[in-house]
Amino acid sequence: MSAVDQEVAAIRGEEKSKGGLSYEVILAEPVSDRPPSPLTVSTPTRPQPSEEEIERKLLAAKERREANRSINDVDEKISKAVEKRQELVSSFVTKTKENLDAKMEESQEKREAHLSSLKTKLKEHLERVETIRLTNETKLQEIRQQIDEKLKSADEKRDEIIKQLQEKLRLHEEHIKSVKQSSEEKTKAMEEQIHSKIQMAAEKRDEIEKEMLEKLKEQERRGELARQKKENRLSGGGQCEEGETASSG
Repeated sequence: MSAVDQEVAAIRGEEKSKGGLSYEVILAEPVSDRPPSPLTVSTPTRPQPSEEEIERKLLAAKERREANRSINDVDEKISKAVEKRQELVSSFVTKTKENLDAKMEESQEKREAHLSSLKTKLKEHLERVETIRLTNETKLQEIRQQIDEKLKSADEKRDEIIKQLQEKLRLHEEHIKSVKQSSEEKTKAMEEQIHSKIQMAAEKRDEIEKEMLEKLKEQERRGELARQKKENRLSGGGQCEEGETASSG
């Protein structure tokens, strides 16, 4: 095998190794005992590559190896980054779960403590309410009893007041009756006195009238006597004297 064939075989082996796969390069001469293929017989012989083509292919192969190496490095870094991220995520999830469990447990404890405190406060409140209720019931019963006693006393006082008022009314009616009777008696006595006074006044008036009549009569008689005396004087002295002596006698 010539040097050119070895280089070509190496290049083919490197081209087949793309992607990181293992390969095996056979540098032996082809076996001449194997019958030639009809395609080989009919196909024309490939031209041998020039040195420039070989160098170009070698350079391309080198670039591909370096590119594959860079890709492998990037893949390795990406894999490490993915593993690191998964580790961080796993650690974060674990810590978060632990923190959450701790917080849930703490919250549960706080909730239970809060519920226990609320139950205690509610029990104390219910006890106070029950105490106040019993106290209020006792006071209400006492107030009702006092009201009943006051109502009973008020009824008794009312009956007593009614009796007193009735007695006062009876006494007042009796007093009115007595006053009326006394007034009637006084009125009757006054009427009798007035009647008696009127009668006495009438009698006195009659007496006065009678006296006045008698005085008038006396005056008339005296006037008549004086007139007669005057006539007698005029008629004669003797007769007058005789008449005077008779009248004086």
